[in-house]
Amino acid sequence: LGPSLLAQAFSVPPLTIDSVFLRIQGMPVTYNDEAYGEVMTWTENTRIKYAPNRKSGKSFHRYARYMKARTVGEALRLGSYPLDLLFDNEKGLLWATGGPKRDRPPEVTKIGKEQLKAMSQTDRVLGTLYAKWKMWKANFKLLEEHGFTRNDLKQMNDVQDPEGGKDSIAVAIGRREAQARAKEILEAVERDGGRRVMDDEVLSCLRLWGFKENVNRANVMPEGAAFVHSDTVGVIKMSTCERTLLTVGTKRYPEFTMVLTRWLRERLPKHLQQFAYTSININKNYAGRLHRDGNNSGPSLIKAFGDFSGGELKYWPSDDKKTPLEDLCPRDKVTLDIKENVLLFDGNRGHCVNKFQGERYSLVFFSIRSWNKVPKGDAAEAVRCGIPLPTKTSMAFIQGLLGPSGKEGYQSWPAGDGKGARSRGVQTPHKVNASVARGVKRGAAGDVTSPAAKVRKVAAEKRKR
Repeated sequence: LGPSLLAQAFSVPPLTIDSVFLRIQGMPVTYNDEAYGEVMTWTENTRIKYAPNRKSGKSFHRYARYMKARTVGEALRLGSYPLDLLFDNEKGLLWATGGPKRDRPPEVTKIGKEQLKAMSQTDRVLGTLYAKWKMWKANFKLLEEHGFTRNDLKQMNDVQDPEGGKDSIAVAIGRREAQARAKEILEAVERDGGRRVMDDEVLSCLRLWGFKENVNRANVMPEGAAFVHSDTVGVIKMSTCERTLLTVGTKRYPEFTMVLTRWLRERLPKHLQQFAYTSININKNYAGRLHRDGNNSGPSLIKAFGDFSGGELKYWPSDDKKTPLEDLCPRDKVTLDIKENVLLFDGNRGHCVNKFQGERYSLVFFSIRSWNKVPKGDAAEAVRCGIPLPTKTSMAFIQGLLGPSGKEGYQSWPAGDGKGARSRGVQTPHKVNASVARGVKRGAAGDVTSPAAKVRKVAAEKRKR
């Protein structure tokens, strides 16, 4: 079923239609259930009759052509749009007079292209209309259950997201609820004297977050998977061009991002207080297969959340980044618990996730390779969300955190919510280049102050006032 026929069936431009049959952008044209209930029983050879032409404008001339039809198939061939069948029936201009009918149109969303081609035009059109009707009925029910209106959805989707299109209803609802929950958490944190954001609070936001079906992470997809639930907030580099930008999701749901960035900031050991990053990768319920990150400057922080068993990170700290992944020696890997610990590792070295049972989310804090090409406006918005974008000095510091192999190739420490968790149990870190460390220390007090520190200072001053 080609884009042009889908566009005709849905009366929307082909460019808004994904190769997946029913990914429709924008609000639908709706007709009453009675019209759907009748028209959806028709076949190509169902006999029909039209009322005299009472239309005007272009519709008058088009109606004049197809009103001569004696069957549904003939009406479509004479120029009736698929939605005209519904409109004309609802308005009393069209009715069936005999011939074959059926309970419902054929299935068009779960069959192959060859089967679609074998169908008549009428079957393809009515099957598509029926599937669309069911989809929107379910979506409107979802909106009602969550207290949203169609206008709310339109407002949420007014801005096109360059890297991922517009949000579906389910995704938009989930993200809006995660954003509302994040606001509640931040308000509670301030009421409680600026306490920590707790692990279970982060988890409550992740559970609400609406994940898109990401088909672009082929390097991590488990065997047989067509997509994974993997999103990024913060800065991305678009795969289709050379643009580096802040995701629309980050701008649209800033408090959600703030909860994640604050959670990490409150758990960094002293020697990592200057850890900067551009992006947060959010993953849900999949065990990433062995891979090296494709757009990562290297040093990354990872933590898993949820009620699950298994799911440890398998990591090759001595990976030379050149050996084919299939040739990495199993004896050279380390298996690391990232449910109870925060882990600093190099995303450009081989790593994967053990199989797990239960509900598992993970956050990966990292910097894209084009970290120094973020537009000024996007950089300012990222900082307002708590993302501590790297400087040349802080990036040099970060690159010196990990050694080339063995135990120097990673660090981990408990991520507990207790007051003392920040400095407990950090594995002996690789010695950072002294001049780099001094440069970062000076920057923290003066010329290379991190953007996030500036934001926190302004916020503190506002609270005092």
